[in-house]
Amino acid sequence: MRDKLQPLIDRFGALSTRERMFVLIAVFAVSYQIADLVVLDRQYQRIETLNRDIAHDNAAIVGVNTDMNMLAAQAERDPNRALREQLAAARSHNAVLQQRLTSVAEKLISPQDMARFIEKLLVQESELTMLSLKTLKTEPLLPARKHEGSAEPVQTSVSTPAATLHKHGFEITFSGGYLPTLRYLQALEALPWEFFWDSVNYEVIDYPNSIVRLRLHTLSLSEDWIGV
Repeated sequence: MRDKLQPLIDRFGALSTRERMFVLIAVFAVSYQIADLVVLDRQYQRIETLNRDIAHDNAAIVGVNTDMNMLAAQAERDPNRALREQLAAARSHNAVLQQRLTSVAEKLISPQDMARFIEKLLVQESELTMLSLKTLKTEPLLPARKHEGSAEPVQTSVSTPAATLHKHGFEITFSGGYLPTLRYLQALEALPWEFFWDSVNYEVIDYPNSIVRLRLHTLSLSEDWIGV
């Protein structure tokens, strides 16, 4: 193996100091891209699976609410025990689906804790300097279903509060070198809660110093930034 690598070592040794610096920068850039793909790929797979589960559950909730409305209308026209039992079963099914969404939210880091740990872990990395940390506009994870040809969301006549997940985003900008940045990303990845990576922008300003901008988000049943 050393015999195979020796020609490369000799060629590197023959380069000028400036040429060696460019080679090292290229090696660091490739290493960063590989680390970036490994970290982000797992997060993208997680959010795709979670989005599919949430979309399926929300569609099921809408369907159950429709069935509940039909049963309630039938019960008003011809009240009897069978219809009341069907309506109770539909409401029970709806409650189970709502609880599933609540369980999903409980596995995710809260917006309050996410803001705290983003800043805390960065402060612990002494070679990084935070330039800004801001919260992004909260928005529902899935848009409300609308009537065909109407801009108004679908309204159901049975009063059933819907558990809606809201997307709480953060953008943090900091400066520092590649290795401290990689340590910081790994520290975020090691947190015991789940959250999602939207983007990582790494820009070399004056080697080895760079400007890094991260966009992350978590999900919550609360629309408001309580305590953030």
